Amino acid sequence: MLIDSTYFQNSNIIANTNEPDPDSKMANVLSLMIARAEKEVLSFAFGVKMWRDFKPFIENGISDTTPEIYRDIIEGKDYVIDGKDCFWQGLIQEDTKESLLADYVYCVYHTENVTQTGEFGETILDAKVGRKVSSVPKITKVWNRFIEKLHGGVRSNPNGFTMEGKPYWNVRGGRDYYGVNAKYGEVSLVQFLLDNKDAYPLVDANYRRFGEFQNEFGI
Repeated sequence: MLIDSTYFQNSNIIANTNEPDPDSKMANVLSLMIARAEKEVLSFAFGVKMWRDFKPFIENGISDTTPEIYRDIIEGKDYVIDGKDCFWQGLIQEDTKESLLADYVYCVYHTENVTQTGEFGETILDAKVGRKVSSVPKITKVWNRFIEKLHGGVRSNPNGFTMEGKPYWNVRGGRDYYGVNAKYGEVSLVQFLLDNKDAYPLVDANYRRFGEFQNEFGI
């Protein structure tokens, strides 16, 4: 896997990840959530075929045999397009312990743990220390950051579909049938892949499918 418990501190804190855990319950839960996040996010960004090709190189950390094109995805790369500088920061920033994957896990974890399943159904967790406050604003902030890192510059959530089933977006009184709003400077994972699709022959470059990535958190 690309990330571990050290990525869940500071603004992305998940409680008890570094506390004594004799039964490894929390560690196992987090490990499964990370594996799930990598599959869901990267198979979405890459397409299934490229994800299956990429996955063996990260199953036990980053393999020494990882191809350079995949290391560029993991570690980041600077490139020039249309004479303008672009910067993909990478799936992980090891020095600052940041990752769009960690953002995704944070949102999923805290959304799934707002309530607790008990004998009589779902109950709100009782705060032992401090006072209860809504987690929605913070989850929203992290979710929006995740979306920007994942496919900023490529429109999602279309306003409707044509009779042929193709999505469209209402933009400034008109309609956008293409869905790409390219950025320069710091770019998202999806824009990096589309800008460099010749280097990634396995990538599913049908960016219109990104309208399918729905906001599951009600925010």
